[in-house]
Amino acid sequence: MDAVIDVGSNSVRLMLDRGMKVNQKQINTTCLAEGLANTGRLGGEAMERTKAAIADFVRAARLEKADNIYIFATEAVRSAQNGEEFRRDVENAVALPVRVISGDSEAKLGLLGAIDGNHGEITVVDIGGASVEVVRGDRKKLTYARSLPLGVVRLRDLTGDRREDIEKYVESHVADFGFVSGFEGVAIGGTATTLAAMDLRQTRYDASAVHGHVLSVRAIDNLVEEIFASTDRRRDFPVLSERRAKVIGHGAIMLRALVEYLGLEDGVTVSEHDNIEGLLYCVRNGIEI
Repeated sequence: MDAVIDVGSNSVRLMLDRGMKVNQKQINTTCLAEGLANTGRLGGEAMERTKAAIADFVRAARLEKADNIYIFATEAVRSAQNGEEFRRDVENAVALPVRVISGDSEAKLGLLGAIDGNHGEITVVDIGGASVEVVRGDRKKLTYARSLPLGVVRLRDLTGDRREDIEKYVESHVADFGFVSGFEGVAIGGTATTLAAMDLRQTRYDASAVHGHVLSVRAIDNLVEEIFASTDRRRDFPVLSERRAKVIGHGAIMLRALVEYLGLEDGVTVSEHDNIEGLLYCVRNGIEI
């Protein structure tokens, strides 16, 4: 059995590959990218939270007798001035290598994970904590990939919490992705899966129900309205964690803007399969990351 730990900019995730259609992922929302947009550095408390979460997941994987444990980090670590220092600190703490992947590799892994039996060309949207990836292609070729520093934690650092400010910032930057024609839209990552759970009115997260759920344009619009009308998001949406509740509005606005910009008239299909599954696919098939 293989284990993969994804050190994301908003959360750390562990997946134990038990060969199921949808392998449950454990998640710890540590907000590693908190403050990064303003300082260019990872904050001390955020690094400690994240390092502790990684160590906990490594222990869990070892207790489950994982044959291999792969750890990879994304935008927050690769863009921070002290990202390399943090990477070495984590490696020393868990005695395992930590790979920091590029934005293009992150996009590629997301596509390979999300394809999931769909043999046609798809457009994948991945809204993370520090970056957003848009990638188009199929299992054989990547026809477009772009990663931009527009993730939800970074957005909150740059815009605050006022809806008007978030929308203005997103609208002024979404065209930076360039022209990407539609195809079938698939959304991956914590923003998309959380919005799907909210649309399904889940009180406890159910990955099997989220996987394959379609977020229509109307559903996304309704969620934006509900989120910003709410005076207590965790009361109104029990599936939200405390830290996720602070940035879900930013993510919903970003997803709505991307769906409109990319011409995804049918909305997006939400996939639980993402860069974690993509990494395992590459490792097992000898594909360079």
